[in-house]
Amino acid sequence: MKLVKQILIWILVIFIVVVSYYVFTTAKNFNAINNNSDSNVSSQNFDTVPLDFTKTINILILGTDQRSWDASGRSDVIILLNINPKTKKINLLSIPRDSRVIIPGYGYNKINAAYNSLFYSNGGVKLSIKTVENLLGLPDGSIPYFAVVNFKGFKEVIDALGGVTIDVTEPMHYHSKLGDVNIDLEPGVQHLDGEKALEYARFRYDQYGDFTRTEDGKVHGRVARQQKLIKALVDQTKSLRTIWKLPQISKAIADALYTNLTPTQITKLALLLKNDTAKDLNIIPFPGTDKYIDGISYVVPDYDKLKEIGKEYFMPQPVN
Repeated sequence: MKLVKQILIWILVIFIVVVSYYVFTTAKNFNAINNNSDSNVSSQNFDTVPLDFTKTINILILGTDQRSWDASGRSDVIILLNINPKTKKINLLSIPRDSRVIIPGYGYNKINAAYNSLFYSNGGVKLSIKTVENLLGLPDGSIPYFAVVNFKGFKEVIDALGGVTIDVTEPMHYHSKLGDVNIDLEPGVQHLDGEKALEYARFRYDQYGDFTRTEDGKVHGRVARQQKLIKALVDQTKSLRTIWKLPQISKAIADALYTNLTPTQITKLALLLKNDTAKDLNIIPFPGTDKYIDGISYVVPDYDKLKEIGKEYFMPQPVN
């Protein structure tokens, strides 16, 4: 009996040591967030905003076409998240990068130009946030948090999560003249690593392009595929949201992100949403149509409808 008790004690000690190691490693990795040097972000001096779980939380996700953090780029992916800490439900709005919007202080342009510091002297995260707030009719400060991820970081996170299974519904082939974009995917259900998932998310070289709304009201193109990819990741990674995978995942996230969320805040949000599935994700269709104006291809939003969406889904409000 004494031997059994000693064995149980040693098992408990070993378990505590192992868990402590994983927790320590995860915390250490998260503390490395923002150790990169994105000139579009770090130069803007963002203050830390306290995380308040008594009201809904808006986070702007910007996926940039930068190959590295020290290169300038535009926002290829623009996603606004609204998290309800009480219900753990998430509202998600993908804004097509070619949306014709008012850039505050400059007038109409494609929304992705707001991030480019070479195009606008104050271009970057702050101008992107102001542009989205203006588009949705939200008061200044309604989007207090942001996260920027570049291509390299996206691939690393997908690989850390073990890839993603997607039904590719059409042949996807494109090779740029400069050789910096190479996409080769065949139709069918397949498990994609980070490189192939990026190809899937970037592809827009078919009849639908970035965004097309057909007569039946359905949205097609890259924006729709990115939403499909997000839903697949939310569902397929639920089993990985455990302490055993956190060190590897947290390192990839730390390398991938530039954000004004602190490591502690990211951990709190991760724990809050750890049991979420695609059913907890409300994807809001973007109201707009593809159109040429002065020879330039745009997605022209329904501006009034977007103001309604902003008021209904993204206006900060108490949850208690």
